[in-house]
Amino acid sequence: MEHGSPIDRPHLNTRCLRLSSWALLVGIIVGFLSATIEGHRAADYSKPLRFQRFHQRISPDALFYPPYAMLQSLALSRWSPGQTLVIIGGNSIMNGVGQPLDVLWSIRLQERLGPAFHVVNLAFRSGYPAHAGALVAEQLIRQGYPVVYVTNTNPTAGAGVSAKPPYGYLYWQARAQGEVAPYGPRDAAVQSWLASLDQAQRHEVMEERINASLEAWTRHQSLWHHIAYRHFFSVWSPLMAHRFWQPRATVPDFEPTAPPLHERYKAPLEYEMNMVRGYSYLSGVHTNDGTWAFSESAAQNLREEISAAFPSLIRPHMLVLLDENSPYYRDQLAADEQARNDAVYAGCAAIWEAMGIKCIVTGRGFTAMDYIDRSHLSGDGGEKLAALVASEIQTITPHE
Repeated sequence: MEHGSPIDRPHLNTRCLRLSSWALLVGIIVGFLSATIEGHRAADYSKPLRFQRFHQRISPDALFYPPYAMLQSLALSRWSPGQTLVIIGGNSIMNGVGQPLDVLWSIRLQERLGPAFHVVNLAFRSGYPAHAGALVAEQLIRQGYPVVYVTNTNPTAGAGVSAKPPYGYLYWQARAQGEVAPYGPRDAAVQSWLASLDQAQRHEVMEERINASLEAWTRHQSLWHHIAYRHFFSVWSPLMAHRFWQPRATVPDFEPTAPPLHERYKAPLEYEMNMVRGYSYLSGVHTNDGTWAFSESAAQNLREEISAAFPSLIRPHMLVLLDENSPYYRDQLAADEQARNDAVYAGCAAIWEAMGIKCIVTGRGFTAMDYIDRSHLSGDGGEKLAALVASEIQTITPHE
């Protein structure tokens, strides 16, 4: 029979198909391993010098979820031996919402502290003290870095639970990567919170945990965010609707300049006043002599939150700011309401101090011009905050 006759061709086709299948499998494996290697390299990447904060377009608001490895890399990217690393965590006030870069309070803080310190702003909108920056600070302290962790809250917000959204994914990533040491009170608080969730919420958390476990091995999130930051973004979001593909490194950090005073406080007055009153309404109680005090139930809840959120290792390295609302609203409180507000803030600060964490009330002595709304600071207010925090940081002496 002549070689290559039609009778032999089915065998040739089958052999070619098998070879093609093996080639495809090998290609998938090689591609996966290559992506994993690149992901681990991306996890160690230090962001460029122009990073100053996670502004809105490089945050979950724009579907950009910086992984834990990126936060840790950012913290160390410009740190040098001999410097004290100042990590800023917390919410939009600490992030600097309302302050363009030329008046950003964390930059002013760096200028005031000088070259012996390195300040990195890891605060996020709607963040809590236990979120994001706290996890990075805790781990770096364990590794022997001289760290001061600066964060903020108010009498109603407390310390927060590390695993809660919207930044709980960072906790699960840090835990999967061995960057969060076992800590009984925190583990118990997380389990208690998980038990309180409904089925849909638990499913979401389970997805976060699975994703975090995969990230620990493959660093797929680190690779994707590296590409999204440096090269191109692949997900549409309302905040970037017209240029969603734009690399996030090239997206400007835009915060509008504070408007004139008469344009700043246009929110419905009664709504804002209820918010101000709410900071002390539930936690203020009358004492036997008719004065106000921080209620024991609120104090106990706060003690438990602090104990669960922060191991004793990190507490001497912390500075917590209790944010007062703008005097534009506080000055409109009745005398008794103001007395209650003052007592609750003082009592709340005393609990943080009793738990071994330095705590100060901020906003006292500030004016309406120092705010752009009820809670966020203008450039002038940021300057005052930087001066206050710089002075307090000098009293905290972390050691390597």
